[in-house]
Amino acid sequence: MFLINGFGIEKKESYTIYTPELMPNFTTLMQKYMFTPLVSDVKNINDGYRNMSLEINGLYNYNVYSRETESGNLLNNNTILDIKKEMEERKSKLHIFCFVDNKENVIDNLEYFFKIVNHERDKKIFLHVVLTSNNYEEYPEILEVLSKINIELKPYAQIGMILGLSTILNSNPIPNLNFFLRNLISELGEKWQSFKQKLDVSFGMKTSPQQVTPFVVNTGFSIKEDDMVLIWNYDNINLTNFITGITSINYGEGIDNKIKFYSLFPITYKEAVPYIINSETSSVSLASAMKGLGFKSLIVANKNSINGINYYLNGMQMVNNPDITFMAMEDILYNNDLILNIINTYPQELMIFNYDVTSAKTVEELLSILKNIDDVLGAVYINTEKNSYAIVISSLYGMNRSMYNDKGEFCNIIYSKVPIIYANNFLTKKNYLINEGRISDLLKICYMSISKEYLGVTIIQKKNLLYRLLFK
Repeated sequence: MFLINGFGIEKKESYTIYTPELMPNFTTLMQKYMFTPLVSDVKNINDGYRNMSLEINGLYNYNVYSRETESGNLLNNNTILDIKKEMEERKSKLHIFCFVDNKENVIDNLEYFFKIVNHERDKKIFLHVVLTSNNYEEYPEILEVLSKINIELKPYAQIGMILGLSTILNSNPIPNLNFFLRNLISELGEKWQSFKQKLDVSFGMKTSPQQVTPFVVNTGFSIKEDDMVLIWNYDNINLTNFITGITSINYGEGIDNKIKFYSLFPITYKEAVPYIINSETSSVSLASAMKGLGFKSLIVANKNSINGINYYLNGMQMVNNPDITFMAMEDILYNNDLILNIINTYPQELMIFNYDVTSAKTVEELLSILKNIDDVLGAVYINTEKNSYAIVISSLYGMNRSMYNDKGEFCNIIYSKVPIIYANNFLTKKNYLINEGRISDLLKICYMSISKEYLGVTIIQKKNLLYRLLFK
């Protein structure tokens, strides 16, 4: 499988990048073999592998939370009942550091929680919104989510501050964290008339949401010695420095810091923090499929992506799986001889080569990258005549960016959907068709190609006689 991440099917208003002359090998494969568009609603490689490997279209733990809600288990959840009891006895505030991406699931999740712990709506709860996206192009969607949070959750809680995830990550410099903590104590800090203005500026400067500096939305949220903190997280995260910083706040002589901490899902800290729901591994993943079908895989990707890819391929476990081998894309890139040697000599049944075109800063650079990838596809295609294997060409996500062309014009590059080409000399275009699908369908096609024992449903369908007669 060759993933040209960032590449896709151009919308009408997009500046034209793809041409048959630029990518003759891609064009040949597209015309000769099965081809269809795929829907992708992610914009980075980690989320792409999550959707592809776990066969879902959102954060896995959103689904876990929804299941616990629908079953009624949260009504009797011990941690939630402890939070409710502490709120009643302490008469103190609850600070929720809510991790928000561009999805709206978090609104329903929070509202259900509020109805359990704060049915009187006495507004002792403050939401501190933590932006988790690392893609500045998602600002319009994030702004829509924030606006809905501000309106729909206002009866239960107010937004105190908005900050990028990097502020509280353990990798963030301590002085920056301390500056934020002073804001949390004093309510002094950067203020805007509306969070839309701040996010518009960040979008214009192409600052990722994760890097947004903390700013104040409403007052009255200052953290006191008897308050509680709930980390509303959907993935495990190391918050050692953040929690240590808050527990170290000195409220003066004779005043003990009694701030208590909770989390939605488990977090990393030197001591155990009570959590509402335990993390789960996914029963559906590349690793579980390999175990059932008896094959091994090789993943070629940029070094900084390998840990995230490994996490999702192993069903949300950070393990060293002997059946999955990783190789750095930086060591291979467009070297056709190396790539063909890997394909012809390595023992893995599934090989995934991850290319990324989003690093291009100009149209010319993007064209050059696509040309190089197309040369690789040509060499691999010729190689199939000597060695029988199927080729899947696709992308985990598209692109919506502006960049300069050779005339100095600012152009919008918009790939709303991504392609999939399935080149297999046994399942031919004459007898089979491929339906439009989602990123979660990609690996299913690979499983089907590798093993006859795979019984899952794929978007590849055998043409019946009537179809062949009508659409020759």
